[in-house]
Amino acid sequence: MYLTADGLEREAPLAGIDALEAVQGTPVRIPPSCAGQTNYPGPFWSSTMRAHIAYESRLELSWLWLADFDPDVVGIAAQPLYIVGDDDGRIRTRYPDFLCVMADGRVVVVDVKPEEMLKKAAVREWLDWTVRVMQERGWDYLVWMGASATTLRNVRLLAAARQSALVGPSLIEAPVEACPPDGATIGDFEHELAISLPGAVRSAIFAALWWHRLGCDLSLPLDSRTWVAGRACAL
Repeated sequence: MYLTADGLEREAPLAGIDALEAVQGTPVRIPPSCAGQTNYPGPFWSSTMRAHIAYESRLELSWLWLADFDPDVVGIAAQPLYIVGDDDGRIRTRYPDFLCVMADGRVVVVDVKPEEMLKKAAVREWLDWTVRVMQERGWDYLVWMGASATTLRNVRLLAAARQSALVGPSLIEAPVEACPPDGATIGDFEHELAISLPGAVRSAIFAALWWHRLGCDLSLPLDSRTWVAGRACAL
């Protein structure tokens, strides 16, 4: 079962589910929020969806940052489906954490779980069942357990420039056009564009990186020495 963007309930065999409609729909489950709880739910503003997406933990928030930054992800939905099915005579129910639609048409269902949770036999059982169900449907399935703290920090830093109201297309084009064939450091860009983009150079570079007009190695901390190049260049 899933809910459309208008809140209409759709119920069908998984093989008949319209992933594009589901990813544009509303959550079938709202993460609970109460005093004293140990997890941290909240809304995440997605530049991919131009809307808020609910998350249930800081780990889910980390995944959302990376999914929103990924140019291959064109659709993201949280708590998108309620799945009921038979597992060798046992009825299982699931609320997968996220549903993604990719630019090449693939559909990916994602569960975000801390690594220690996967040590529990019961958790492994319902994840294994979910894998089989998604494979039968022809969808990809991913259990995400975290990413490099440096990469996450860098993506969050770039995200400060992801809103077009703050950094418009004309500003983004300036560092793209100024980029030498072999690339340059962020410091070089700032020196080159200081006159034409006073006070906005760093934001323009970050926006070009966020929107993948330029690229860099995000496994290392971003600073003035970071080497930035066009997407066609090897980094």
